Amino acid sequence: MSSATKFTFGTDFREGGRRAAGEADIAAARAEGFAAGVEQGRREAEGQLNGLVAQLARAAERLVAQEATHAAEVEARAAYVAVVAARALAGAALGERPLAALENALRECLAHARQAPHLVMRVNEGAVETAEALVRRLAQETGFAGRLVVLGEPDIAPGDGRIEWAEGGFVIERERLGQLVDQAVATAFPGFRPPAE
Repeated sequence: MSSATKFTFGTDFREGGRRAAGEADIAAARAEGFAAGVEQGRREAEGQLNGLVAQLARAAERLVAQEATHAAEVEARAAYVAVVAARALAGAALGERPLAALENALRECLAHARQAPHLVMRVNEGAVETAEALVRRLAQETGFAGRLVVLGEPDIAPGDGRIEWAEGGFVIERERLGQLVDQAVATAFPGFRPPAE
């Protein structure tokens, strides 16, 4: 069994028993505590700074993504407005000169098919007389010596038509051209939605 320890009530601790802390020890302890506090403050400030930088980076990424989305929407709207305006202008031009596209196509065909024995132009049945006059005038201008035939067909839309000769042909279909334009614009501007006719 271990021996019991005596109480030390009668011991004087002021002198000798324990050494009193000197000023140098107190200054060293303060310096050590100060250094530890500075280091802890630096780590906390660094952690807060890193957190703020991460928040700023996320906010910047969101802003860039929002701006990209907004720019794509603006481009799609601009493409929509351009297509609507182009269709309105095309409609007005068609009303004023319904055979303008066919005239340009026929002029090109006559230049390439000058030696063809015959050329057939198919148009809307309501445009036959105008098309015949156009064909005669262009044949004279280009020196086409072959036979020219204009046929009216009810299934061809006004302003559309087909030009055919022995080695080839040419088709003008506004609806198909409109679809191709819509596809090209939608490819260039993914947010684009074709306007309703």
